Amino acid sequence: MRLLRAAVAMAAMLLAAGCLPVTSKTPVGTTVGLGADPELYGTWKGQSTDAKDKNDGYFHFMKAKDGSITAVMVLATGGDDDGWTVFNVRTPTLGKNHFINAVETFDKDAPAEGSLKDTSIPLLYSFGRHHRLTLYMLDEDKVKAAIKAGRIAGTIETGDFGDVKITAEPAALDAFFATPEAADLFKVFVVLRRAE
Repeated sequence: MRLLRAAVAMAAMLLAAGCLPVTSKTPVGTTVGLGADPELYGTWKGQSTDAKDKNDGYFHFMKAKDGSITAVMVLATGGDDDGWTVFNVRTPTLGKNHFINAVETFDKDAPAEGSLKDTSIPLLYSFGRHHRLTLYMLDEDKVKAAIKAGRIAGTIETGDFGDVKITAEPAALDAFFATPEAADLFKVFVVLRRAE
């Protein structure tokens, strides 16, 4: 649960501080087609492993009318960490890698605005045993290194907390993200179990 709470809190803190997760100018997978993986549909739960913490957090993935997925990330503890964020999600598969392109549409009671509006956040995902879903977020430091080494086109704002944006054109972006090297740029964001 700490990981889920950290995920929701991190999203809120990043937005409040103006520090964004790694984003992409173009959604990953446009050259192969963006869809909606039905295996994601339903409610996924993050539960605390701490006996003192009885709070649960949830990710709800629902089929949208336009063929995408509406994803709602919720943490309701009755405390300051409470929050919910809504994303429009499209999923492609490149090589062995399964991706989510998440675009924020609502944060709590307000429509998305600012830098994350209409900006794609690439996530990697995998299904595991016992109805587990792991979401992986791009590691900012690894992406910075890949951009500096010329392995993927992108921009890095100045300062230690400068935002990182991948700017590769669709064909180059998808060719790179189909490789095992691209998968190595991700770190675990949250591990969920399907709610029953």
